[in-house]
Amino acid sequence: MRAGSTKARAVLGLVVVAALVLAGGLTFLAVHSSSDGAPAVTGAAPSTATDTGSAPGDAPVTSVPQGPPLYVAPQAAGSGDGSSWADAGELADLPDLVSQRPGGGEIWLRADTGPYQVEDSLRISAGGADGSPVVVRGVDVDGRPSPAVLQGTRTSPYDPDGESGGDVFSLRGGASHLVFRDLAFENVDNAFLAAGDATDLVIADTSATNVRRFFENAKSDQEPSADVSGLVIRDVTVTGFSKRVVRLRYGSNDVLLEDVIGDSQQQDGDDFAIGVHLQDDVHNVMLRRVTMSNTRDSLHDYWNGDGFATERDVHDITFEDTTASGNTDAGYDLKSTQTTLVDATSRDNKRNFRFWADDLTARGCQGLDPHKRGGSSSQAQVWLGKGARVQLDGCTFRDTDPETVVFVLEPDARLSVTGGAIEHAGDLKALQQGATVDLQDVTR
Repeated sequence: MRAGSTKARAVLGLVVVAALVLAGGLTFLAVHSSSDGAPAVTGAAPSTATDTGSAPGDAPVTSVPQGPPLYVAPQAAGSGDGSSWADAGELADLPDLVSQRPGGGEIWLRADTGPYQVEDSLRISAGGADGSPVVVRGVDVDGRPSPAVLQGTRTSPYDPDGESGGDVFSLRGGASHLVFRDLAFENVDNAFLAAGDATDLVIADTSATNVRRFFENAKSDQEPSADVSGLVIRDVTVTGFSKRVVRLRYGSNDVLLEDVIGDSQQQDGDDFAIGVHLQDDVHNVMLRRVTMSNTRDSLHDYWNGDGFATERDVHDITFEDTTASGNTDAGYDLKSTQTTLVDATSRDNKRNFRFWADDLTARGCQGLDPHKRGGSSSQAQVWLGKGARVQLDGCTFRDTDPETVVFVLEPDARLSVTGGAIEHAGDLKALQQGATVDLQDVTR
């Protein structure tokens, strides 16, 4: 009789365990069912599922939740340990809270109780795990996505002689497997500054207003290097910048910029304003549906201000469906090698396309209505540097200003144009010694 009872209890135990497993599975699915990343059940452990993009990562990365979120509010509450809204930590606690989640998890920044005043940069030198990032995100009291406003001291409206504002996130060596989303930066210097090596970063669903730069890497004296790899910047809008939206340097690689909009609003006086700037040995970068407009730099006789610029030694760069407009110098000023443009549009820039390398290819590009706003030099649709070699396939160039020259080539540059169309009121070409333009099957 006792043996039978033991057997019955064992069977009952298995049934209970099975029921709990099933219940747990159902709860897990319920938590992960929300397409916007918010937990479907208030108070349940949130998902850290993160879409890291198609380049560098083609597939979404999904991970098991690592416990409940940690909580941050504009003013600390209760014990301030971040265990709940009632005991929320403050913004200055964020780096420590990140270090408490080495296996991944979420940190919620409450967005519906006023802005965060950024007094000191937040130095982060930790992160999650491969496939299980730490997610820092703005939410409302119920955990629904809502942009958390981070305010600095930058002079607004912008004044080149005013306060530049402080940095917000300072990423140091060890900052990896991190996701930042649903944030709104206002009146800051750098929203993100990678001062040490940083890997596997996602910045998404975020805006910035009146900043010097949105993201850049610049090595700190305390760090051996500051390479950025595995970076995704997606669904980001920057309105009002005086220096850069994105600047990447050193050996940074495997980068995706997707659905990013930068409008400088003609903030002038910060010297060499550029929407996206790639330098040194930066490589393997994809820019997809990125728009950069209205950069302005009138500090020199030659007015600078480019939408996109790449320097020599940069390589393996792809532009897809990108746009540059209203810039006081070039829409695209590209010196990089192994560079391809697909369906790039450049309009209302002094020189819509400015190419320097000997292996650049552009397919389906559009050059529309160049416009010189001031300074020296002339306006053109396509300008090639000395010795450049460029192939244009199926591109269209339209302009009604007689001051525009369609093709301007420096010595020994060679341009091949196949297909597409050209409509112009000014000169077709201006060629220096040894330069050639070959037009094939072009509608004129």
